[in-house]
Amino acid sequence: MGFTRTTFYLSLGACLLATAPAGDPGEAPRPKAEAAATVTVTAEASPVDLIKTPNPVRILDKAAIEASGARTLGDLLEDLFPGQILSNGGVGSASSLFLGGARNQDVVVTLDGVRITDAAGLGGVNANALGLAGIDRVEVQMGPCSSRFGSDAMGGAVALYTAGSAPAGFTGTAKLAFGTQGIRQGGLATAYGWTGGWVRAGLQASQEDQPTPTPNPFRATGAFLGLGQTLGEDSLLTFSYRNTASGVPIPYESVKPRVYNATREDRSRNEQILATLRTQFAPAWLGELTLGQALQVRQEPNWGAPGYTDYRSRRNQALGHVAWTPSPTVGLNASVDAYREFAATPAYPGGTDRGQGDHLALDLEANWEPLAWLRLVGSVRQQWDSQKFLAPASPSAALADTNDRQTTWKLGVNALLGAGCRLYASGGTGFSLPMLSAVMYNGTLGAYGSGIPLQHEKSGFARVGAGWEQGPWSAKLEASRTQFSHLVYFDLNSYQYANGSEMRLQGVEGNVAYKTAAWGAEGFWRNQEARKLDAPAGQQLSAGAVIRRPFNLFGLKGWRVMGATRLEARWSYSGPRYENFGDHLGAAKTHFNDLALGATWSASPHLALSLRAEHLLQPRTSVGEWLAGSRDGQNDAAQIYGFPAQPPTVTLELRYRF
Repeated sequence: MGFTRTTFYLSLGACLLATAPAGDPGEAPRPKAEAAATVTVTAEASPVDLIKTPNPVRILDKAAIEASGARTLGDLLEDLFPGQILSNGGVGSASSLFLGGARNQDVVVTLDGVRITDAAGLGGVNANALGLAGIDRVEVQMGPCSSRFGSDAMGGAVALYTAGSAPAGFTGTAKLAFGTQGIRQGGLATAYGWTGGWVRAGLQASQEDQPTPTPNPFRATGAFLGLGQTLGEDSLLTFSYRNTASGVPIPYESVKPRVYNATREDRSRNEQILATLRTQFAPAWLGELTLGQALQVRQEPNWGAPGYTDYRSRRNQALGHVAWTPSPTVGLNASVDAYREFAATPAYPGGTDRGQGDHLALDLEANWEPLAWLRLVGSVRQQWDSQKFLAPASPSAALADTNDRQTTWKLGVNALLGAGCRLYASGGTGFSLPMLSAVMYNGTLGAYGSGIPLQHEKSGFARVGAGWEQGPWSAKLEASRTQFSHLVYFDLNSYQYANGSEMRLQGVEGNVAYKTAAWGAEGFWRNQEARKLDAPAGQQLSAGAVIRRPFNLFGLKGWRVMGATRLEARWSYSGPRYENFGDHLGAAKTHFNDLALGATWSASPHLALSLRAEHLLQPRTSVGEWLAGSRDGQNDAAQIYGFPAQPPTVTLELRYRF
């Protein structure tokens, strides 16, 4: 079935007639950032208690984000999922998010529901390039969720939510931080609230030296503006704008042979603008409409020549939902999701390649509680997609036009068995479109009659879990398996992308915690495997598509509150894995420990001082040591072979609330 321009604009019109849940029946609509810490607005189309959904979700609220001291989304996720996000060097450098062992491009990142994935990239989002200005809430759903988010969600989703309403009058927070390794941070967030509305604004700036000397440090800025106004008693209109920019030194020009270029760096800028209307039409009917645009420009240094090359991405998206809740035990949600994405990348030998993707999806989700302790959830999604490689000389002419359609589904069950025990399970299918950059690359060859058409990737999954909570104690055990087929890979024989690769992910994770107001401790263990099924038996764990996933991960963290002082400690361990980079092939015997300590003193209700020591087990690497490769194979020295980890840092932060 072809996806025409007329179809796309009709879908936008349909969104204007659709709506979605904003809260429990009978409540006035509220910003999603204001959900409770025990309620998820990501796992399902309607807000739901965490203990009632079969979809595993982790939530970080505003207080947790501030306490982390994270500058970027990558910093935040590295604390939350040790060993599952890896960086190519120091702060701000390119990152890969292997959530649950999946590929980086298998994780969708959204801002208030709008995708912010880089359409001009080679897979997924660089979380280290996304600042946290204006972000009040982060939810991470683990495991496949294509029936909710569509393409690219075969590994999970990271949902960011901007700041919500503000109390009456003028309030705000100012932050200053200084530390070793050239750390300088500053931020100001202000808000003014009135009856039925608010305005928020914020600015952030930070810098930090890289592991080895460069003329410029890592530097990042961010700005945020948010507005909200109730319309009568039943509607809420919100608007937000975010702009983040960064410059990241990347002096490690080549690992084999070793070439160090201190002036080499990446630059990027991300912008998002969106508006949302939430309406409660009746006690059983809730609605939402979101219109948004996400822009990204990356400037990468030219290889062996001065200057930079631009990579540009733009996405326009419309989301509409309607929720019907006839009783507290039954709910039905219908959604429309339409977006158009553009990408511009360098052409060979010169010029610019351009690509376009048009996407329309309709999905239904139902939940039912036939018994007080039993909850069932089911969803199905139908999506139509068109991806085009546009002729540079005539942008209206498509040299390659791939039309596709896919149906995905998911079923889940959650059982509360009493005595704090819970069982949950889910299963279904997923899909992922080939990266637009791959379609554009093959489209270049298609202009000469040799391009291979690409189809969507497929997956099937199953996940089971058990949880227990009694007083301050809690425990959880989860097991999952996902099998991928028709994965897109780069064929060295035809020297272009093709479908056909097979992969399987499976893992088991356990968690035990003890939490009180005075002190707490938490520990986790994860065992995982990524296997390329169509590789020779001896290479299934070391093929390029499945490397860099540690087989075992451990972590401990604890805290103690003594009056106005809070002490914290965090340790994680990423075990040996397979690696394939430069002159290093096969099993990497090294492991990676990460230790951080922190203390916060609340001097008054308005003033807090924090002292954080991070990366305490990482050795410092000099340029000479890197060029000689003397740190290669050393424990705790690097997350990815050839790129030294950030050395120990100590940061003092002052935060004042007014």
